[in-house]
Amino acid sequence: MSENCVILGAGLTGLGAASVAPAAVVYDQHDGPGGHVRSHEIGGVHFDEGAHICHARDPAWREQLTRHAGRIVEVSQSRVASYWHGHWLTYPVQNHLRDLPQPERNRALEELLAAQKANANRRPANYAEWVRYQYGDFLAENFYRAYTNKYWRTPMEAMDTDWLSGRLLPAQLETIIRGAHEQQDEKQSVFSSFLYPEKGGFFAFFSPFARGVEIRTGARLVDLDLQEKRLRFADGRTVGYERLISTIPLPDLVAATRSAPASIASSARTLRHTQLLCVNMIVDRPHLSPYHWFYIYDEEFEVSRVKVMSNVTPTGCPANTTVLQTEIFRRDDEMLDAKALEKRAVEEMGRLLGFDPVRDVRVSGYTRSSHAYPIPTLGRATTVATIADWYENQGVLTAGLYGRWKYMWSDQAFAAGREAARRAFQA
Repeated sequence: MSENCVILGAGLTGLGAASVAPAAVVYDQHDGPGGHVRSHEIGGVHFDEGAHICHARDPAWREQLTRHAGRIVEVSQSRVASYWHGHWLTYPVQNHLRDLPQPERNRALEELLAAQKANANRRPANYAEWVRYQYGDFLAENFYRAYTNKYWRTPMEAMDTDWLSGRLLPAQLETIIRGAHEQQDEKQSVFSSFLYPEKGGFFAFFSPFARGVEIRTGARLVDLDLQEKRLRFADGRTVGYERLISTIPLPDLVAATRSAPASIASSARTLRHTQLLCVNMIVDRPHLSPYHWFYIYDEEFEVSRVKVMSNVTPTGCPANTTVLQTEIFRRDDEMLDAKALEKRAVEEMGRLLGFDPVRDVRVSGYTRSSHAYPIPTLGRATTVATIADWYENQGVLTAGLYGRWKYMWSDQAFAAGREAARRAFQA
């Protein structure tokens, strides 16, 4: 028996495809839909797989998500900080150099201005050069390289720049110079305002997308026979297809394709991604941090980013507590000891925010994501295009964050699925 349309992966891109594909059947290796936007309950609080918020600008998308989630928190001005060697700095640091000690402030500003002048007409060959040309050596090494080592787990010189749009903004000299001498509000970031569900975690925005969709869970793809148009899953299930849309990680799709040429298989093995461990904790001490989230640049801390859930959604957290969601990253080719890192994260937060990691912690736990974010390595875009084109010639469309190995916001991921489904039925 063959299905009219099979979709691999029930994340946002898969759900987007299913929303416009007639009688589509979705297969996912997990025990439920949502992919990387799933939320998990620990101690009565819903935690996410990462520091997710909705900062989309499209009014129709925002209205739809608001309708899905019911009661929401709408933050008009986020409070975000950076922790660096005992100092709390307003984020992003280059716009608030006044927060640095004076010697570092002067050096950072001087090197930034010199870099802007010296590199005005130079095109960066990689992420390291982009940062250095924009911000100078002091900020590049003390902040951007330090954080890249923790978050991306990859040398800056090995990373491309095509992921920066909407995430990092080029230096705006007037803002930077003013911020070096006087306190100013941060309104530049795309994250300055955001929405979040009062209860149910980030997935409360998206769970209605799965209603009415036929989703078959626990289905890990192990074999794709392109000639016979047949899929086989690890539990022995097999299914034929007329149309196939894949949103699962591209290297996993290639590994399961028996007829993939050696060149495609070797190219797929060069694609790298991060793993994410979210260590979550409920601390029986209120108001330990004033921020919605903050970044930690010190490399001796395993934790790289912290979302203060009790500030993001106070009604979704127990009264008189501080609820923290911390993030620790590893590359896909690195070991990750979840239990040891959970203990380490709780201890680090206790030291940073001033609570006893044993006595004051009501509950802690973790969620582990095998695939967090595709790493934007040099040459990745060409590699992905070659693989995707080969699959399209075989009648298979790849789409989404993992299917195209490119970072996407949630609205972009959903739209990518819809577009893939439309193309599948036009063929």
